[in-house]
Amino acid sequence: MNSGVVSMKGKFLMAGSNQVFAEPNIYADKSSLVLEWLLLEAVEREQFSVREVVNATGVSLGQVQKVFGVLVMNGFIQTIGLRTAKKFTLKKPQLLLKAWLEHYSIVKKCKVHTYRTALQGRQQLLETLSASNLKQNVVLALHSAAEVTGFKNTNLETLELYMLEPKKRKQLEEALQLEPQERGFEVLLIEPYYKSMVKQSLNDTKQKKRKNSLITYTPVLLTFLDLYHFPLRGIEQAEFMAERITDLKRIYKKER
Repeated sequence: MNSGVVSMKGKFLMAGSNQVFAEPNIYADKSSLVLEWLLLEAVEREQFSVREVVNATGVSLGQVQKVFGVLVMNGFIQTIGLRTAKKFTLKKPQLLLKAWLEHYSIVKKCKVHTYRTALQGRQQLLETLSASNLKQNVVLALHSAAEVTGFKNTNLETLELYMLEPKKRKQLEEALQLEPQERGFEVLLIEPYYKSMVKQSLNDTKQKKRKNSLITYTPVLLTFLDLYHFPLRGIEQAEFMAERITDLKRIYKKER
């Protein structure tokens, strides 16, 4: 499976100048935490401040301000007030999500390793992982994450895992008895582009309450983003979730 990193940056022309400046990439790793907060939390608020976002996400003040600058310029959020009293309101959550989908594709941004396994099926793979010291190094992704949330609509039995520490890939291969396989693969090991979003799943209290999950799984918004451009029934699964999960339903509009 092809992988790589594609940098997609907009450009704008400063008034009164002939110099073209590169617009900061607001769809990068740390910035994704800001976008996620806006789409899941700010969508319910009349207004919010930069400081609120900094405190909620742990992203630096400077980074949040850069993201807000681009969002204001593109009309996704609107400024209210001036200077220290400045607040913001989210105006176009559906268009913001659409723009994010245009900038991110898991098959372009992430390195994906495909395998077959000598173990007997997905359940044995999960049980083997759960019993090993590698459990904290992986997070369920794609269709595997959708299944745990209770919104899977395909019969795919592939096990898809994000690796928090890709350097431990060899250990995972040995523990799960994996052999490289280009077609008809049973296991995917993925090196995440959005490391920050993947890591936050380990601290998600909602996940800890799910008794049917042996391993943590990607947050619902990242699961949706990953599935949307995934070649194996991804868009079908993503839209199935968007029609049923409130957090997604209010920010996603299906293209007609």
